[in-house]
Amino acid sequence: MGYNISDVGGQATDGVDVWNATLDLSLSNATTVSGDFDVVSLFSGASLGEATGGYSFSALSNPSLGTLDFNETTGTYTFTVDWGAVLATGADQVVSFTVTGTSGGSSDTDTVVINLLICVAQGTLIQTTKGPVRVEALGCGDLVETLDAAPQAVRWIGSRKLSVAELILDETKRPIVFEPGSLAEGVPERELSVSPQHRMFLQGWQAQLLFGEDQVLVPAKSLVNGSSIRQADVTGEVEYFHLLFDEHQIIFTEGAPTESFHPGAYTLSELDEAVRDELFALFPELQSDDGYGETARTALRPWEATLLSHTMEQFA
Repeated sequence: MGYNISDVGGQATDGVDVWNATLDLSLSNATTVSGDFDVVSLFSGASLGEATGGYSFSALSNPSLGTLDFNETTGTYTFTVDWGAVLATGADQVVSFTVTGTSGGSSDTDTVVINLLICVAQGTLIQTTKGPVRVEALGCGDLVETLDAAPQAVRWIGSRKLSVAELILDETKRPIVFEPGSLAEGVPERELSVSPQHRMFLQGWQAQLLFGEDQVLVPAKSLVNGSSIRQADVTGEVEYFHLLFDEHQIIFTEGAPTESFHPGAYTLSELDEAVRDELFALFPELQSDDGYGETARTALRPWEATLLSHTMEQFA
């Protein structure tokens, strides 16, 4: 009674005794999630030090998607994602584990939930050489128009459905909706829904002033303004799609330039030989140190994206 542990390592709380973290695998440096549990005051939340009886960690809910290293004395942990395993599922995934701290006759158990995000919503029109095509109707080999290059063939398509219950329980997974003309005049051409982590192409003198580049990629969630760009209400299930090309591309979704899926870097040596062979056949460049390659434009971090969004609103 009156005993509580908390993750003081920076993870977001999601209700009593639940901690949420997200790895956006479209970012090449998204490889680990780390935290640190301490005994904390029930009143102030301040750390009271370590649990005198130590900490016990459960196994991962889905151990095939990564590894969990932990210290039972200090309460620290690091989850390392297995890029190949997540990519092979073709969908976003979730892993979780519990941590129990004990001091004398008191104990408390918390849960850590890690979302692995690997996206545009069903029904979205993608510009192809045959005209606009709904994303769910695309197939591998279809030619998609790009901003920087000739039309590119789709090499891999992944998708994930989110139920109404999932969207109600976790609002961070709800689509971001862009009204027509919310990014620029006539952009997008029609209402566009994407996942919160999906990156949008922006350009302007504000980006040049703040970051030294006039064209950047910005997470959709960082552009929400409560009016022309907003988070969607829950009206039904949502299906997100991920399109992979030979190289990272800027493609056109409902007339708006957005990114394709970027797999980032992962440890090929940890993959099964058959999976490695399949990936090498699709992407020979993965056999070099450069891997899949850089993003098509500089990808801003969340706080940078928010700063740019506010600056562009001020000088719109």
